[in-house]
Amino acid sequence: MKRFLSDKRAYFAAFGAVGGLLSAVMYGLAGLDGAFASWVVGTGFDGLFIAALLAFGQIRYVGKSFDWRAFRKAMLIGGLGGLVGGFVAIYAGLPIAQAFGGESDAGRFLGWTLGGVAVGFAVSKVVPNLKLKIACLAGAVGGFVGCGLMYLMSTLAAGTATTGAVIGSAIAYAETTFRQAWLEVTIRPKGLTLEKERTITVTLGDRPVLFGCAGNADVKLAEMAGAKAHFAKVSLSGGKVMLLDMTTEKVREIAIDEGFDVSNARVVVRSKPTSAVPA
Repeated sequence: MKRFLSDKRAYFAAFGAVGGLLSAVMYGLAGLDGAFASWVVGTGFDGLFIAALLAFGQIRYVGKSFDWRAFRKAMLIGGLGGLVGGFVAIYAGLPIAQAFGGESDAGRFLGWTLGGVAVGFAVSKVVPNLKLKIACLAGAVGGFVGCGLMYLMSTLAAGTATTGAVIGSAIAYAETTFRQAWLEVTIRPKGLTLEKERTITVTLGDRPVLFGCAGNADVKLAEMAGAKAHFAKVSLSGGKVMLLDMTTEKVREIAIDEGFDVSNARVVVRSKPTSAVPA
């Protein structure tokens, strides 16, 4: 379980699968029928629920409380993107495929690919320093591959769950593969709790990473005696990793593989061996 909670690819795959499963359940409960419902509304449901569950997964991954604003934004972007993807697939992808002697499956691949782009776009808004282009490309690949795997499943629920899992794991894989520097955060439970020690990673980039006990912190930690809601901020400045201790207002440089303690966490700066920290 500890390994699962620390492996973002497995974490996102699980939440993406739950999103796909919920989409199938809601589509079934809605009792919709017909090509338009299947292609447009169905893909809209997929984008909405998969994006929402991945956003929720990110929130839980960094230990934050439920963030309704981020959750709602992900639902809106994913849902609208899914609708657009399904609409383009049925009214553009399908006719083009038929014109070249193809079947409707080709159009469905287009719809899922566009839906995956929308999910990637939505997730980039809640994952710190996940680049938009990388997230959208990963979502597109996940949607395309997931659509192919869906045809191997025996039920709609299994198919959409598989597609959600592939999209989630593709986005998480892209984030960890293309980043140059990141923070390795080991969170130690504090007080009487059933939680276990776990290690997460947070990508460094243009936006500083904020640690604190407030709901808007990128990584939520236990409260610190005598400290305000925000404890520390780590940023990239001139190719260097800088730590702002918000309890003392002091700034210092943190070297690669150097660590520091904040609240109930140990934070270590990591970087790819062959790459310098980007400016």
